[in-house]
Amino acid sequence: MSLLEVTGVKKIYRARRGGTAVEALKNVNFTVEKGEYVAIMGESGSGKTTLLNILAALDKATEGTVILDGMNLSTIKDSAIAMFRRDNLGYVFQDFNLLDTFTLEDNIYLPLVLAGKRHQDMSARLSQIAPALGITDLLKKYPYEVSGGQKQRAAVARALITSPKIILADEPTGALDSKSSDELLALFKQVNNMGQTVLMVTHSTKAASHASRVMFIKDGVIFHQIYKGECTDQQMYQKISDTLNLLASGGDLK
Repeated sequence: MSLLEVTGVKKIYRARRGGTAVEALKNVNFTVEKGEYVAIMGESGSGKTTLLNILAALDKATEGTVILDGMNLSTIKDSAIAMFRRDNLGYVFQDFNLLDTFTLEDNIYLPLVLAGKRHQDMSARLSQIAPALGITDLLKKYPYEVSGGQKQRAAVARALITSPKIILADEPTGALDSKSSDELLALFKQVNNMGQTVLMVTHSTKAASHASRVMFIKDGVIFHQIYKGECTDQQMYQKISDTLNLLASGGDLK
């Protein structure tokens, strides 16, 4: 059984007062296996952000099902959805979403504080994560005292500390410079090698080239995917570039 199963997902936004309805997702179907590292690519307006919001239980599909580790997201009561996200999902935002009045350590602890965990338990978890992410010496600093790359490392730590079933990343390199982007992508690969399932939405060919599978979404439909297999990051980059160029020229994908 796959960790994540997406079947027949549609999303229609209906305008008020009889306006035109917009079909953001038409018929999305895919699965993600435990331990996979998947990237979803698509132009602005392709539906990738809408899809990510549905996977993150921030929005609900108009039709279809999303099942995470046997749990149908559409059956979760509104009163329990925040707890479900906190206990099962790790989310990495493009703009970090760190609180400037909290230290990095307190930002990382926040989901566990909301879950009512003891400080001893939180500290034990962070002591395992912080060295791997290279942020042990930064934990007492505030977000405005560290670089963008260091902020994103803290955001990844916050996503990991709840031991989520899957990490969802929304354009995680979008606000980073080239060096920080490279460091974050290496970090994601390291986290994935430890067994963590990662699904990333990105428009960056370089970011996607680190994934083991890349799915392409256009006009609300997943219509093509490529697998990394034994390819290097550079070879995967070229495969993605060739696919994007073919799409831009109107060629057929086989």
